[in-house]
Amino acid sequence: MLVLASMFLAACSGLSPQATATPDSETVEDVTPLVNATGKAVPAEYSRLSITVPGVVNEILVSEGDQVNEGDVLLRLKGKEDLAAAISAADFEVTAAQKALDDLYKNADDAKTQTQEAIAVQEKLVRDARYQLDNFTPPQMQSKMSATEALAWAKQRLDAAYAAFAPYKYYSETDDTREDRKEDYDDAQADYNAAVKRLQYETELATTQANLQKALDDYAIWKDGPDPKDMAVAQARLDNAEAALVAAQAKLVDLELRSPFSGTVSEVNVRQGEWINPGQPVLVIADLANLQVETTDLNEIDAARVKVGNPVIVTFDALPGVQVGGVVKSIAPKASEGSGVNYTAIIELNDLPDLLRWGMTAFVDIEVGD
Repeated sequence: MLVLASMFLAACSGLSPQATATPDSETVEDVTPLVNATGKAVPAEYSRLSITVPGVVNEILVSEGDQVNEGDVLLRLKGKEDLAAAISAADFEVTAAQKALDDLYKNADDAKTQTQEAIAVQEKLVRDARYQLDNFTPPQMQSKMSATEALAWAKQRLDAAYAAFAPYKYYSETDDTREDRKEDYDDAQADYNAAVKRLQYETELATTQANLQKALDDYAIWKDGPDPKDMAVAQARLDNAEAALVAAQAKLVDLELRSPFSGTVSEVNVRQGEWINPGQPVLVIADLANLQVETTDLNEIDAARVKVGNPVIVTFDALPGVQVGGVVKSIAPKASEGSGVNYTAIIELNDLPDLLRWGMTAFVDIEVGD
């Protein structure tokens, strides 16, 4: 309702029954257009809380009027012990899976170091074996033979020389025939020993070369870290374990209802042992230290004249003589439900009366300026 208040003052003097006095002047007081509305005190922030999973209430940790901080546990459903065991098992599996993955990397690093050391050792052995072979000169007759051919030839010659020498073995050392046969036998033995040594040197070189190649092959396996397939399996195990842990922790969190902000417990609508469902309001938390006024009957005509920032004077039905200044904080973009077309305006109070409580009736005078 638009209220226009005006006062007219006139001064009259020297009137007589026969004459009408003419006023010397007329004074009109300035008028401030006002929009009136009724409202109620409400918290600037409040929330009707509900649980996200069904269950039986095990603990209610607050009472109406209690002050709580953001994150405080307000209510807890049954099942914490079972979930705590599941979390412990999941955490153990995460630790084991992480160790298995770490061991893959550690073992790969150790194997890489060992193969590098093995390569250095085998390279030296190859050099030594090659040096022995390169500095060995076979008998002239064996030079065009392979080592195995030379050994077979030398063995045959040694057997023949021994067969020729054997009958004269116990003859006098001064016997000419014995001396000739002994000399042939010694030459054959020397050739045989040379063939054996040559084959031994070649075998050592081949063996050390094979060992070197194996060390190089092993290094190629480990130089880039663990086997990709093993890594994939270990990583998948860790991912699954972490997912299971997160899921178990989330279930435990779902059993607890926590305060979304610091405030006062205004309602407790549940009892211990009661079954509750998701979405069922069980508690109301409000910031009662910051009350504001919410209009309830600001009609569409008046709402069109109100702007954010307009000054406001607020009085309260329950607080006679209390008058509080404020400003229009916001105006709803959509009409509120109910009879008539009304819009909710939020009034921010400059001061908060000590006895003001949530829900008290307020009378709002909004200066609209025109």
